[in-house]
Amino acid sequence: MQVGGSTLTLGGRVVPTTPRAAGAALVREVRSMSFGLRIWMIFLSTFLAIGGVSALLALPPGWEIMGTKPSFEWGLLIVGYVFFAIITSGLCLSSSGATVFGIERFRPFEKRHAILAVLSLTTAFGIIALELHYPIRMVFGAVLVIAPTSPMWWMGVFYGAYLVVLLVEVWSMFTDHPRIHQWACTAAAGIAVCAPTTLGAVFGVIAAKPFWHGLFTPVLMVASAFLAGTSLLGMVFYFVHRLKLADHERAAPIAIPAVRLLLAIGLTLVSALVVRQVVAGLNSDELALRQATEALVSGPLAAQFWGLRVVAGFVVPAILLILPFTRTPAGTAIASGLALVGVFFDRLTFVTAGQIYPRGTLAGTVSYPYAEYTPSPVEIGIILGALAFIAMAYTLAERYLDMGETDVHVGIAWPWVKKHAHDDEHDLEHAETGAEGDVEAAGAGGLAAAGASTAGAGS
Repeated sequence: MQVGGSTLTLGGRVVPTTPRAAGAALVREVRSMSFGLRIWMIFLSTFLAIGGVSALLALPPGWEIMGTKPSFEWGLLIVGYVFFAIITSGLCLSSSGATVFGIERFRPFEKRHAILAVLSLTTAFGIIALELHYPIRMVFGAVLVIAPTSPMWWMGVFYGAYLVVLLVEVWSMFTDHPRIHQWACTAAAGIAVCAPTTLGAVFGVIAAKPFWHGLFTPVLMVASAFLAGTSLLGMVFYFVHRLKLADHERAAPIAIPAVRLLLAIGLTLVSALVVRQVVAGLNSDELALRQATEALVSGPLAAQFWGLRVVAGFVVPAILLILPFTRTPAGTAIASGLALVGVFFDRLTFVTAGQIYPRGTLAGTVSYPYAEYTPSPVEIGIILGALAFIAMAYTLAERYLDMGETDVHVGIAWPWVKKHAHDDEHDLEHAETGAEGDVEAAGAGGLAAAGASTAGAGS
């Protein structure tokens, strides 16, 4: 970054700093956009404005603008925080095949996963700040009041460290600091497991909420994170392929088949854990757990659970990944989008089911047979604004940053990394051959050729 006179050089671009020059530059930039991009930015700006107004309404203390109540204390903002936080971890877990283990087929994920991870975690922090009203107390509490036996304290520590590591990773990625970048990627992958585990433990240690309580809650949180991050990458790389963005040559033959593989793994893991959760709940001797599970599968939450979580979020994506004629970039994008929606409603039904069956009176309020909760317009507006913020910031990143693949990929010298470290052109040649239907996996190009073969079958 260089400052000179009335201009600022940032990332190789000259940015004017005077109001008149900046306004003229902005007008020129908008005029240079395509018509479709302008419509997209206007659309996102509208929802961003809705989110901004909703956030301002949520700030004043004492305003009853949330849908939560004494019998239902955690609502849509907690769901949003959990959703965006686990997306961050899932992005790092999905890309760790390249950034940590040096697997060639996952290399296209590197830059895009880091940008999206920073945006997702920043959004999660913004949402929890609005939910807590006084988030500065949490920051000072984590620093001044050390509580190593508290999962919530560890959650704050890990996610705080996570943001720092991700910022270092992005900075080193775009400023030619290869060693720093290598170890930042490795640290981010490690924290990507610890952070959602402690987030799940925050729910899992609450014995008063039997639906949340237990060892499998952190496990399901990590699996959901992996599925969410993979799903987001699947949607992103479809648009990279469709709009021919930076490094789009690798999207269809390499990145999208890799997403299909990870998506299949994530769907299998999460589906198995959800089945275990339902079976264990329905057969439990704990009345509150059994009643909460019944509310999920046959009560007021059944429509969300079966329609949006099971059918739309698990069954349809699995079918799209299995059928040969839907194993295409578009089919993978649809499967990824539905799986991401499924993860959101998975977290929504999880948070809701944990509170829907009251075990007794609370603050003089008795709910029978189930506690009721309806998100307020302010809560919905904040979530819509959060989605618009991520979409707009990422759109600008694609437009102004170099999203091409980097030369640094792994922080640990694994035995198999050396033979794959400089095979870019070889892998791409095999991938393109596979896309035309003539694929042969051989030697050091085996992994890339296998990924290309999957793309060829999908095409």
